[in-house]
Formats: sequence, C-alpha cells, structure tokens
Amino acid sequence: MSAVAGGGMGQTALPTGSGRGVMAEARALIALGLPLALGQLAGVAMLTTDTIMLGRVGPEALAAAALGFSVIIVPMMFLIGLAQGAVPLMAYAVGAKRHHMREVRRIVRQTLWATGFVCLPVIALLWNIGVLLRLIGQEEGLAVETERYVRAVSPILLTGTWYVVLRNFMATYDRPRAALVIALLQVPVNGVFIYVLIFGHFGLPALGVVGAGLGSVASGLLALAALAGFVALDRRFRRFHLLGRFWRADRQKLMDVVRLGTPIGLTITFEVLLFSGAAQLMGLIGPLALAAHQIAIQIASVTFMFALGIGQAGAIRIGIAAGSHDAAAITRTGWTALALGCGFMGAMAFVMLFWREDLAGLFLADRTSGGNAAVFTYASGFLVLAALFQVVDAAQVVAVNLLRGLQDARVPMLYAMLCYWGLGFTLSWALAFPFGLGGEGIWWGFVAAVGAFAVLMVRRFAGRHRIPAYRDLIERA
Repeated sequence: MSAVAGGGMGQTALPTGSGRGVMAEARALIALGLPLALGQLAGVAMLTTDTIMLGRVGPEALAAAALGFSVIIVPMMFLIGLAQGAVPLMAYAVGAKRHHMREVRRIVRQTLWATGFVCLPVIALLWNIGVLLRLIGQEEGLAVETERYVRAVSPILLTGTWYVVLRNFMATYDRPRAALVIALLQVPVNGVFIYVLIFGHFGLPALGVVGAGLGSVASGLLALAALAGFVALDRRFRRFHLLGRFWRADRQKLMDVVRLGTPIGLTITFEVLLFSGAAQLMGLIGPLALAAHQIAIQIASVTFMFALGIGQAGAIRIGIAAGSHDAAAITRTGWTALALGCGFMGAMAFVMLFWREDLAGLFLADRTSGGNAAVFTYASGFLVLAALFQVVDAAQVVAVNLLRGLQDARVPMLYAMLCYWGLGFTLSWALAFPFGLGGEGIWWGFVAAVGAFAVLMVRRFAGRHRIPAYRDLIERA
C-alpha cells in the first residue's frame, strides 16, 4: 500500500512490470470490484424479498408493485448514472495527488447537489403517475394501487442515489467494505420493516403495497444515515468534512459532474428501456413466455453483477492512472479488467448452457404440470441464448466503464441509443413477429444489440489515443 500525497489516505498502488504487474492488477480489480458487485446483489436480494412478501398479500398487490417498480426504475437508473459522473473526476484528482482532498470534497458535494436537483421534480411528477397509467390503458384498480405504491417509495430515489455517491467516494479510496457491510445488513432490516408495515404488527395498521414502499424508504434512509455516519467518524474520511459548507456552490464542479453524468445516465437508461420494452414484446407472445423470460433475465442479472463490479473498479483505477498520466497503467488495467469480466462470464455461460434445466427448475415447484411445463421449456431455450449474451454483456459493461474512467461518455451514449433502440428493439420485434421466432427472436435481438455495442466500446478503448478526452488527460501532461 502507498499513501496518496496530501492526505495520507491509503490507496492501492498501481502495479508495474509485465506479468507480475498484470497479476497484481487482477488482484486489485477483484479486491475492489467484488465488494461493489456484492453490494449490488444485496439490492437484488431486497427486491426479491419485496416480491415474496407482496406475493403473500395477493396477485393484485404484486402486480401493482411490479408496475410501480417498472415506473420508478427508469429515473433511478438515470440518477445512478448521473452520480457515476463523479467517479472519473474523483479518481483523476486522487491520481493527480495535489490537493486531492479539497477537489474530491467539492466533487462529492456538487454530485449531491446535482442528483438532488433532479430528484425533487421527478418525485413531484411521479406523485400523479396514476393519470399516465390510465391514459395508456391500465385498469382503474391497478392504476390506483400502483400510484399509492409509487408515492410511498419515491423518496428512495434520493436516499438510494446519495448512498451511491458516498459509496463511490469510499471506493475511489479503495475502501468499499463498509458500504458492502451496510448493504448486506440492509437486506434483513428491509425484510423486517416491510413485513411489519405490509401485514400490520406491533399495533401498526396493515398497509399492503404502501407498507412495502414505506419499508423500503425507511431501510434506505437508515442505510444512508449509517454510511454518512461512518464517513463522518472514520479517521481516514472525517478529515474531508464532506458535509461542511454543504450549501457553498462550486459551479465548475457542478457542471463537470453534469457534463459526465448526464450521458452516463442516458446510456444506462437506454439499456434499461430496451429490456423493459422487450418485456412488453414478450407479454404480447403470452404470459407463459413472459414468465420464462423473467426467469432467464433474473439468472443473467445475478452473474452480470460481477462484470459490473469489475467494470466499476476498472473505471476508478483507470481514472487514477489518468490523473498520474500513466498510459501504461491505463493499458494494463483496461485489458486485465476485460479479461477478468469476460473470463468470469464465459465460465458462467458454460454453467448456464449445460445446467440450464436445473437452473430453470429452481424457479418452478413442478416442471410438468399445467403452464409450468411450457414455462420450463421456454426458459430452458432462453437460457441457451442467455449464455451467449453473458460474454458480450461483460465486454460492453467493462469497456464502457473503462471509457468513463477516461471521461469519455458522450459518444458511448450515442452508440448506446443506436445499438439498443435502432438495432436491438427493432430486431427483437422483427424476429419475434414478422419472422415468427417468438421469444427466442427477442433474445436474439438482445444478443445483436449488446454484441454490437460491445464491439464498438472495446474498439473505442483500443483506439483511445484518438479520443480527445484521452489526449486531454494524458498527452497534454
């Protein structure tokens, strides 16, 4: 470990040398990326808990929460992307070393400002989401219950995003474990809160879907308070005084965060909307195909978190290397991260391909009776394509995060729009319906869209010397 000049914060040294440097880089990426991946899996676990609890209330409550989640996930992903705009800025400041504590403090504050400015009007717009749901043809009862759930859960947009800002700050200094521990503890706490509030215990009324929303907000607020308390009290972080002079504006830092975060948020949003739109297409095929699709997506999303964690770790380490003007470290970090992400997902693709029936069976009590037999057949077929999808998905998420570490976000955003919607959604629809491939056609559209985006992102990273952002960060030094 080496100390970063000017603050004494521990930061893993960027490795040097060829073979030994690559192995050291791989260990550093795993040490940083694994806690990030596990923290994101904790979020998946909380969603699963909510689903199980609401399933006991009844199908109407479960449908309302599912529809509400599909509404709120879009602004949530944009806000998380906006918060990610701070990562390359903080990492560059750490790599540059000079006055890094002051620079990082300002970046964190202005990221809290930027995300807060977006959250408040979004929450206000979501308050009457029932009007929009009725306009698009949702049943009155479902629209009312969904609106009640969205109103209750909408504050999580702010608490969840600010949690991500603080987590990214700690990860930039190679200290992600406290955020992981808090995220893991949040899972059972959230379960207790929503159980009490959904069903009514300890003298509280049974609130149903509203209880699920309020419980999630309460656990999110508690997690944010715990992480903020840790930052304020830990000897390594308290010297930053992150919340001191919170209301003091820094227009340049605010614009830098918005400049990088907005295209990152839109890139993530385009991807989320592709999968949401594909789910709607799958629903047109039939509810059994949609159920099978959900099984395949759920399995793929779990393994995807590892590649995402490695990509986020790569963005931090490349940003630090850029701040140090170390082109060799950027090369080493980038290709090592791509090898790790694709290698792991390749192994998971093998598992998914050869044990697909066992994996699909985990979600079904009986594989042979009634509609379950059709769901099982659909899901087994989808998992064959999901195995292929895994590798290209790893390549795209790692490569796009590496480019974000180099503060290159605008062109990847345009590529994402073209690949996910110009190619992916159009091809999914065409293969599913005019060409008659059904659900498998939709999955082939996924593979084509994500594969094309992966090729473009890896190629752009390989040719990074032609990117103006890279030249500004490295070659001007």
